[in-house]
Amino acid sequence: MKINSLFFLMLLSIAVSCSKSDDPIGDGDGSGDKGQQQSLNLSSINDLNQGEPAINSHEDVVSRSSLMMNFRTYVDVGQGDTGVQWPNYVRIKKLSNGTYMMFCQQSTASDPNGLDTYYATSPDLVNWTGKGFLFQRKDGYTNARNQPAQRLFTNANGLVLENGDLLVFASYRVSPGYSDLLCHNDNGIVMMRSSDNGKTWSEPQEIYHGPNWEAMMVQLPSGEIQCYFSESRPSISGGHSGTSMVVSSDNGQTWSPSLNQAPYRVVRQHWFNQDKNATFYTDQMASVIKLNNTDKLAVAIESSLSSTNNQTTYGISFAYSPDNGEWTHLVDDELGPDDRQNYLFSGAAPTLIQFPSGESIVSYGISSHLNIRMGDVEAREFGEPFVALPGRGSWGTIELDDSHSFIAAMRNSENSNNVVISLAKYFLNHRITASSRSVEVDGDNSEWENTDEALFVGQKSQAQATLRCSSDDENVYFLVEVLDDDISKDDSVNIYITPDNSSDKVNADSRRIRVSHSGLKSTDNYGGGWREIDMNVSVSAAYDGTLSDNSDTDNGYLVELAVPKSELNLSSGDFLINFSLFDIQGGEDAISNTADANTENWIPVSLQ
Repeated sequence: MKINSLFFLMLLSIAVSCSKSDDPIGDGDGSGDKGQQQSLNLSSINDLNQGEPAINSHEDVVSRSSLMMNFRTYVDVGQGDTGVQWPNYVRIKKLSNGTYMMFCQQSTASDPNGLDTYYATSPDLVNWTGKGFLFQRKDGYTNARNQPAQRLFTNANGLVLENGDLLVFASYRVSPGYSDLLCHNDNGIVMMRSSDNGKTWSEPQEIYHGPNWEAMMVQLPSGEIQCYFSESRPSISGGHSGTSMVVSSDNGQTWSPSLNQAPYRVVRQHWFNQDKNATFYTDQMASVIKLNNTDKLAVAIESSLSSTNNQTTYGISFAYSPDNGEWTHLVDDELGPDDRQNYLFSGAAPTLIQFPSGESIVSYGISSHLNIRMGDVEAREFGEPFVALPGRGSWGTIELDDSHSFIAAMRNSENSNNVVISLAKYFLNHRITASSRSVEVDGDNSEWENTDEALFVGQKSQAQATLRCSSDDENVYFLVEVLDDDISKDDSVNIYITPDNSSDKVNADSRRIRVSHSGLKSTDNYGGGWREIDMNVSVSAAYDGTLSDNSDTDNGYLVELAVPKSELNLSSGDFLINFSLFDIQGGEDAISNTADANTENWIPVSLQ
């Protein structure tokens, strides 16, 4: 699976200062139809891929799927937006009305554990409004030893139910007394409900009593809600006792087991603590999904691995329920489940999601960075990691936004005097099916539909491009749309095409088509390098802005192309594609490295 690294973000302050008159990439002369300057209604990637997704439609080609951040969505959300000076443990939920809610906790420089929890709302993931406390610490409390104490809140999270209701919840602990067995039931999980997307809230409801951290909920197709948490029994297990749960069959009105009873214990294994010369339980910070087209549940957990000099190392483990989705309830010293992968890679604090098309995604923290890997439809095999967001922080998360995108977020404490929440949207590039359509190549995108499947590049600067594909008996058609605030005369787009063959290398049948806001630049085939040939390609281009004039704000440009099928040597009718954008601000941005002759990360295109 190809993953695009984002270390380029640290260089943006240099890249965006480049003049639009810098040398162009390549050697095309801009020959072909000249682009027309006109007002354009350009499509954003946010508006595309709107067709109904088919579940596990990409199961057989997940290895060619890739992820790309939308640079325009990257924001740092600071204290002025959240009202929180030291935000930590960020979680984001998309509400039933399409808006967003962010949860975080107020920590301190020396103590990352929450004291109070807060929330903020946003219509677009960019503009946030702090709403104040979600769950606020309670003073004047008396613990089970009849001592004056506080109730402190941490790890706020949420779940949107099938009926549109929003459940929000948090772990709470008593101080002093958290590690005191007599005060066991002074700790717990509290929940509130909103039926109007957070405008009003129910009274708090306690759903579990006992020391715990990191509660998260899922709702199954049956309607059952499962609340998972890291059960913490310090008196017997050194802080973590695996993952446990309570369940509700009535949309969260009542929960079982009942308060003050032991929860259902479902995921745990042993680890040896060298510092204490003792064996404890682990498997905490659970993130649970129901795998597509099955009843099976998959959970990513953080597992303690070793501890020396009071420094614990962690690995990311995965556990899987039986096929019916029903966990075995562990008793006494039982460990489980049997179906699991332990310490698959180093890291902590995982989040697991799955796209409808099948790709599973796991995020986790390592070396103070939020890392992401893409996996298969069973969440068992994962590709190489990449750093998802700039800065340094911890306890990040990912949240599915729609069928082709998710939100990545984390506390960014790179600047200790200005701790912020960094977030951005990632988009999924995977196999697309060309729509059946004969296109009039006239530089007008009105005949294309937002249900057409699209590819996206746009992680290096504000300039970004989408690519859609159609076909008829004679031609393959492409629509390229580029959003660009600052169009340069040297900006361009390259489309790389090769027959879907087993060699995974560019060859004599591979083609490159270079276009820009001014039309066709060149058509080339590969023979140890790209050489210009005549492919009888029809091109029409239009642009909305002023070329190489950075005194104003441009809109962008579009290019329509018709490529004769006879020029592509398509024996199977399908082909592989790579897509790159050159912009003077960000340089080249591509789905797959264009300097590499390997095509294993190119995207398949299916012709109807």
